[in-house]
Amino acid sequence: MSDLQCAARIILLTPLGLNDVTWLASELYRERVQAVYAAHDVPDTGPVETLAEDLGVPCHSGHGDLGDSSAGLEEIVDRHRGETVVVVRGGSSTRPMLMRVDADGTSVHNLDESV
Repeated sequence: MSDLQCAARIILLTPLGLNDVTWLASELYRERVQAVYAAHDVPDTGPVETLAEDLGVPCHSGHGDLGDSSAGLEEIVDRHRGETVVVVRGGSSTRPMLMRVDADGTSVHNLDESV
């Protein structure tokens, strides 16, 4: 991963967190999301594509392994320095999490608890 001047902001979601896409899109709209990515382990990309469409941003489905410290996630972080993107990947969480990655490291918090 390259040295980041500006933090990449990654909103982490799971398929379980996509139950109400319309509400979620309205909540994420203020985050100025630039793109939505879906990992290969997301079984139904329909809600992911709907979220991207509602946010008016590109959707990248089947993007490979997007787990913590994976090469796929590191590539997204490098590509989106200073930007916010959504990553949908497998897991059991129903709440959006915010991962910030910069030169000082990585932090993960509930999206509604982040400042």
